[in-house]
Amino acid sequence: MTRDGRGGPLKGKVALITGAARGQGRAHAVRLAADGAEIIAVDICAPISSVKYPLASPEDLAATVKLVEDTGARIVAREADVRDRASLSTAVQAGVDELGRLDIVVANAGIAPMQSGDDGWRDVIDVNLTGVYNTIKSAIPTMVKQGSGGSIVLISSAAGLAGVGSPDADPWATRPPSTAWSD
Repeated sequence: MTRDGRGGPLKGKVALITGAARGQGRAHAVRLAADGAEIIAVDICAPISSVKYPLASPEDLAATVKLVEDTGARIVAREADVRDRASLSTAVQAGVDELGRLDIVVANAGIAPMQSGDDGWRDVIDVNLTGVYNTIKSAIPTMVKQGSGGSIVLISSAAGLAGVGSPDADPWATRPPSTAWSD
């Protein structure tokens, strides 16, 4: 069925995507919507001090909303920080209240500050690890209560596979293996 007909393999499903305002998150939201899902889109839409590149903006999140709506899907978009479970849970619940359920979770929010020292390290752990935990903890009660299963996808960009990031995170990263533990 066409996008306007709201058919597709995910018809009747609702997907939560963190980091949804642009990049991979936006791409996931648009694709899942094109396949029939309704979308709960969450993004911080604000800077994090240790991250020197610009993060998503409210305008980016609004652009994601338009692209999802262009597929014919409904979307509930909220600004929330994955590091703050209460804020994230409120955003997820707003989506569930409006869309009726939750079937798919894509924990996509992530950062890669380069050479940001201790603050960058904490922020990476808070967003990329604790944020994923908070996303799952915010979603699972609804999914379990529904009793119909679902999918939880924990995702990273290629930067996560290649270990792109700050050498601050691993003081042995730039040493030859034979000398890494000789100190």
